[in-house]
Amino acid sequence: MTGCGGSSSAKTDSTTGGDKKQAEATSGKEKITLRIGSGHSESNPWITALEDYFVKNVSERVSEETNYEIDWVKSYGGSVISLGNELQGVQDGLVDIGCTILVFEASRLPLQDMVYSMPFSCSDPLIVAETIKQMYEKYPEFTSIYEDSYNQKFVGIGVSDPYGFFSTKEVKSLEDVNGMKIGAAGINLSWIEGSGAVGVQTSLNDTYQNLQTNVCQATIQPTHSCVNLKVYEVAPYYLDANFNVVPFNAITVNMDTWNDLPEDVQNIISEVGEGYLDYESEYINTIHEEDIKALEEQGCTVTTLSREEQEKWAASLPDVVNGLVKSLDDAGYNGSEIVEDYYEILESQGVERVRDWKISE
Repeated sequence: MTGCGGSSSAKTDSTTGGDKKQAEATSGKEKITLRIGSGHSESNPWITALEDYFVKNVSERVSEETNYEIDWVKSYGGSVISLGNELQGVQDGLVDIGCTILVFEASRLPLQDMVYSMPFSCSDPLIVAETIKQMYEKYPEFTSIYEDSYNQKFVGIGVSDPYGFFSTKEVKSLEDVNGMKIGAAGINLSWIEGSGAVGVQTSLNDTYQNLQTNVCQATIQPTHSCVNLKVYEVAPYYLDANFNVVPFNAITVNMDTWNDLPEDVQNIISEVGEGYLDYESEYINTIHEEDIKALEEQGCTVTTLSREEQEKWAASLPDVVNGLVKSLDDAGYNGSEIVEDYYEILESQGVERVRDWKISE
């Protein structure tokens, strides 16, 4: 499906005649309207970073370095493109720039979502960000698929904060989750397979209510978002299990919009988009430290899963990593090479594998 962004996509101010001259006399700049949106709200750190870094720096640089200025139309929190439908929304031109939440796109973006099928790989946002940089530089297929298949230009990638385990009872070991109903979004339900727990499909938006009404007794979600949602009020136990930090959100521009933009504006968006990962991962890292302190101040019991228990948990899982390799192969990628490279880049930064998955050639 091709996008329809050209119908109302990025455009210069259409004021004509005297009004046009008056606008130019006032600002000396020609306006470009850009609609930006996501299914997640600004309370989520990747959207906060999108506003504080991407939107701010694109606005300032375009105004300072070109003859244009950006007029943003913002639609976060699912007001135009709903959570899980951002990729389609950008493709169809419902917004010009979208922040796609990757966990909901496992079928259409299996390569970009691969770390979800590599549990217990790394929970350090800065190390994961550096690993992503190297992977995206080595393998252009991480970014080219957006233009080749989904009518959009990739401009940036962000990471999640560490996935935390919020529960209604204290969990210190793998045995403690046996029989529990655990909520998780999409593909990360695989992190509890074999644990004796029952997976419940959920999302950040309904996490609080599901825990409050006993739909589930625990949830695996990005920590900061749960802190903002005050999930600790209904699940006052937090476990740092080293589940993962993952590539979490992609910033893309509808191709019809992109092609309409002046070249100097395109260059600025690309440059700012490239810098988003560094800013966002540093921000994520800082707020995670603050979140753990905040949880303790709220009376939440904070526990770290021991390395021994991490190894037990990882060993209990089915062979999700080689399942990932096969699915990437089936999608036309060199699955074993790409997955092995990810682990090797982590190891070069001092991150040991919690489980040796014996990746198939």
